Amino acid sequence: MKRLTALTLACCAACAGAQGIPGLTTLPGLPTLPALPGVRDVWGGSSPTLPTLPVLPPMPSLQDVDPSLLTGTRNDPPPTYTRRNVFSFPDERLGVLTRGKWPILEVINVQKQAEWQKNAAACRQQQQGRAPAGGAVSCPQYEWTVPLSLESESKDAATGIRRAWQRFEDRYWWRAQTNLNNTSMVPVHCWLGLGMGGLDTRPATVRTTVDRSDVPDVLASRIPTSTPENDLHLDSYWPLPQVPPGDFCDGLHWKVNFMYLPGGCTYFFGVRTFCLQGNDAVTGPGVAPIYFNMGEAQGRVFDAMQHAATVYYPQYQADALAEMLPPRRRGLFMLPWNAHLPGQGAMVAPVMNQDVSLTQFTDLAQRAGDALGDVYRPTSPLYYFQSVKRLPALDVFSLPGRKDLLGSPPGVWKFEEFKRTLGPSNPVYYDLFGYATWFQTWNQLDAAILPEPLSARPLRTLTFFAGAIDHYVDFSGIHEVPVPTGVLVPPYHLPFLNYRVHYTWTSVPEGYDIPRVSGTPAFDYGPVVR
Repeated sequence: MKRLTALTLACCAACAGAQGIPGLTTLPGLPTLPALPGVRDVWGGSSPTLPTLPVLPPMPSLQDVDPSLLTGTRNDPPPTYTRRNVFSFPDERLGVLTRGKWPILEVINVQKQAEWQKNAAACRQQQQGRAPAGGAVSCPQYEWTVPLSLESESKDAATGIRRAWQRFEDRYWWRAQTNLNNTSMVPVHCWLGLGMGGLDTRPATVRTTVDRSDVPDVLASRIPTSTPENDLHLDSYWPLPQVPPGDFCDGLHWKVNFMYLPGGCTYFFGVRTFCLQGNDAVTGPGVAPIYFNMGEAQGRVFDAMQHAATVYYPQYQADALAEMLPPRRRGLFMLPWNAHLPGQGAMVAPVMNQDVSLTQFTDLAQRAGDALGDVYRPTSPLYYFQSVKRLPALDVFSLPGRKDLLGSPPGVWKFEEFKRTLGPSNPVYYDLFGYATWFQTWNQLDAAILPEPLSARPLRTLTFFAGAIDHYVDFSGIHEVPVPTGVLVPPYHLPFLNYRVHYTWTSVPEGYDIPRVSGTPAFDYGPVVR
């Protein structure tokens, strides 16, 4: 526990020095990291068994392939890779699940590894407590341990991130609309609590994405790229609040103000003769008020916008962060790069499941072979399944530096790049096929008009509920008929310009750069898991 406490303090100290987000009064820091739960506690109540490979699909034999094709893949030079943070599987990775331990990955900062290796002999002496002959040298930490998390937990976290945004968006709207119509809506929503009874958030969909910037230009048209589809909006829009009254009525006091002088039209025997009305834009059957206090109306909206920015927005960031960390997530072990602040990297976690199907891997071999063509088409299945059926002739596939992370990325780079299209799998398959899927979250500066779905705009237009009085004249006399009307108040729809938490799943070949992260991790799980 002392080592765990020291780790936690180091984590919090790293986060305390992070730059703040504009408009965010206080950024929630990372909470204390608890000891990792046992595998049995979160994986179905029992220790999982290691999956075994099903019967392999038919593959061509080397006798059926022209040997010159194999050397042809090696003569295709790779692009210049700028690698900063890569990952590797430690040697003890197989069998840890059956021993009740979490499987782990090692994250390596390539630049810091190079710095350490320049002074390798002296660094080893310093680690042993001896003073190097030439004096103290720089020996930075270059390797960090992170456990594999459960894919199901990452899906729940993504759903929670969506729910955190939905809560903020609904609070933001109902604060503005209720404050705008203070006299009529505070009693209805804040006192009586009229609403829908809660958010109904649709579960997130696990889908790996491939960013265009992660693919070499020569493969840009061959590897399908995609962007995260987080659906950061409400799943349904209603004319009643989905959040509880306390979420948007805090500090909202009832006001009785003179806001408008109703207009109206006069009808003689059913024919409209004339109207007395103002010039404000309105919706509904009634005409615009003769007088409307637009300054007061806009002031109420702007007060609500300011309240949302200073109170609701920091709570949104805290809600989103809580969805990724204990105690809410027992099987999700996020690794922050300094923090989840913009420009300082992402929070990431490699995820695993218990799927033993080979379908996505046989599809990968077919997809890569068809896209690359030429010498790659007949050799594709041999390459991807080489760890299962290893043949000496396949050594030609390895570029120089396969075991040296300071050298070239391992493997045939074109085949390796196609691994980005794979989805999550189990630890054994990650090992055999040389990749891992990472759940990633980060803050992104977004400018939006809310609500973003155009179909929801009619229900979320800032409207003051006024009224008009029409007069009908016929043989029986003059009759007054109240008619509802709504005055549209600028900016009509609520703007948002700040950072939002986004998420995705991305697959990375072993030894290749992990997208979106920068710098170094804020802490190391090694003292906890080893």
